[in-house]
Amino acid sequence: MKTFKNIARYLRPFWLVFLVIIALTYAQVQLDLTLPDRMSDIVTNGIQYGGIKDSLPKVLSAKTYEAMAQFMQDADAAKFTSAYKSYEKGEKALIDGIEVNFATSSYVLKEDYDKDLAKIELEPFIYANLARQNDIEVNEQNAEALALMLDETLRGQESSFEAMAKTYLRDEYALCGVTLSTLQTNYILNSGLLMLGIALLCALTQVISTYLATKLAARVAANIRKDIFKKVEGFSNSDMDKFSTSSLITRTTNDVTQLQQLIQMLCRIILIAPMMGIVSISKVMRFPDLIWILVVALTFISIVMLATLVIAMPKFQKIQGLVDRLNRVMREFLDGMLVIRAFGSEKLEEKRFDGVNDEYRRTDLFVSRVMSFVMPLLMFVMNMVTVLVIWFGASFVDINVISVGEIMAFIQYAMQVIMSFMIVAMIWIMIPRALVSVRRIFEVLDTDYSIKDIKDPIAMPQGNMTLAFENVSFAYPGADECVLEDITFDAKPNETVAFIGSTGSGKSTLVKLIVRLFDVTAGKITYGGNDIRLYRQVDLREKIGYVPQKALLFSGTIRSNIEFGKEVSTQMLQRAIEISQSQEIVAENSQGLDTPITQGGTNVSGGQRQRLSIARALAKDPSIYIFDDSFSALDYATDKKLRKALNDLVSEKKATVFIVAQRIATIRDADKIIVLDEGKIAGIGKHNELLKTCEVYREIAASQLNGEELADA
Repeated sequence: MKTFKNIARYLRPFWLVFLVIIALTYAQVQLDLTLPDRMSDIVTNGIQYGGIKDSLPKVLSAKTYEAMAQFMQDADAAKFTSAYKSYEKGEKALIDGIEVNFATSSYVLKEDYDKDLAKIELEPFIYANLARQNDIEVNEQNAEALALMLDETLRGQESSFEAMAKTYLRDEYALCGVTLSTLQTNYILNSGLLMLGIALLCALTQVISTYLATKLAARVAANIRKDIFKKVEGFSNSDMDKFSTSSLITRTTNDVTQLQQLIQMLCRIILIAPMMGIVSISKVMRFPDLIWILVVALTFISIVMLATLVIAMPKFQKIQGLVDRLNRVMREFLDGMLVIRAFGSEKLEEKRFDGVNDEYRRTDLFVSRVMSFVMPLLMFVMNMVTVLVIWFGASFVDINVISVGEIMAFIQYAMQVIMSFMIVAMIWIMIPRALVSVRRIFEVLDTDYSIKDIKDPIAMPQGNMTLAFENVSFAYPGADECVLEDITFDAKPNETVAFIGSTGSGKSTLVKLIVRLFDVTAGKITYGGNDIRLYRQVDLREKIGYVPQKALLFSGTIRSNIEFGKEVSTQMLQRAIEISQSQEIVAENSQGLDTPITQGGTNVSGGQRQRLSIARALAKDPSIYIFDDSFSALDYATDKKLRKALNDLVSEKKATVFIVAQRIATIRDADKIIVLDEGKIAGIGKHNELLKTCEVYREIAASQLNGEELADA
């Protein structure tokens, strides 16, 4: 139920379009289901009865007219005689748009005749023609004999009365001078044109409703993709750990496409199939003698579809998980292609991919085989229904209980019922598969952020303020031990704070806490005296220029990567390039700042990626700079130039700088060096102080500096 509520939430803005689709679909069904009856009329009235569409005579010969009056009660005879106008032989009149030159004295039905006249005339007209065919003189005694004859053969079969009357009308019209071929041609032509108009109108409603349904489904899918993207933008690292990258990609693409198809089916097939089925059932109920054939067919189809659902459904659910695995393996292969080649592990990766690919192939092939078996079986059932209807219907045609046209109409209505039933059954198979995708989508959308803004955040102070760690401890979600424990220090404006320590000591995690990529487990981080959790995340991060440990560039140009969606002045852009020592990267390409950058920055070196990432942070002109091991790929000369230019900028802007580094040379001039060891502070001070007071720092220095450099310190 929650799943359907989630879908309804996205459909709600388009409720008017949805109502229009329902109205158009209903109109299409009504128009479409009038065609079998129209076709039946053409076959029965147009072909079988020569264009005579009802049993009420439009023209009667004088002899038949007089004979019919004798078979009526006085009141009925009065109505009958007043409804017709007499014409002599040779006179002309228009009957159903055909000019008739009467071959004998005749009577033509007036336009204002009594609507009950058809009931009054039916039996007398048949009696009169029976008398004429059997050369029986019409009088009171013979009238009783004719009625008895008719009662014995036809009484209780009202449809046969109609059929017999239409048969006699052909002879009656020919006797009066009506051209039957013209009557038949006009009827077939007019009925055919009407059917063509209905078909065109039906097609128009179908095209419009399909267009609206497709557009609505596409809009909803686009909105959902946008919401997933925005949702993932706000994920913290711990939130990301709940979903793999490949799974998020699959959910945003394949799963949303499944939902889009479901909505499109909802707006078209799921609406039209029940409507078509219900209306068609009401039509076939007119033929009680043949309805049992349809019941048997639907029972068999139900068994087949239920078996298909039980067999195939678990496989549908498995396929979505296999798509995730395929994406994950392929992504890992693409990301690690150079490593794979370097270690000669191509065969191993091929084997790993083939394992997932073969499992997906086998599962998909199984589902395809099941579905491919179902359709021919259902088509066989439909064909058998046609055969049975014709077989048993022929006997009813023979005794005039049903016409050939009605048999054809029943077949079409029966096919519509079966098709509607099949479509509904197929939908019940496809909906659970699509709902698997829907649940996966809303797992992402309904995920509660682990890091979120408070209800009433405070305003970020103007200018740069002191940032302080107060007894901060941090443990990853689900971990038993803290990565950082009891961290306390402060960083003032115009101060450079550096972090150094062995791998895994918590340096990168510490600076991520400043950006609120994680939130502290205990203690607090303050900025301007206030806990940073009291500020909006966007305001806090606006103050920070962050260069991550892994330098990442985006597809675009050098300019777009440095500006990164911000309005950066030409002066600031140029200064960021100069401080980051990126001039040569721009100068060595003829396109300058418009030089293309591929996804991930694979067309530039590691050092160039780092410098452009640093330029991006500098161009933001923040109050706080965080460099997470961002100088590791730079040579010593470039590193030295960059740090000197950076120090000048910091002094000018009164900014705060945090540097995570592995090299002593990078941080030895920092105002404050914090040495981390197993998540705890082992020492705080300047380079010279730490060489004397901190054993951990001294060991790191000894591994990187020569004896003379250590002695100078």
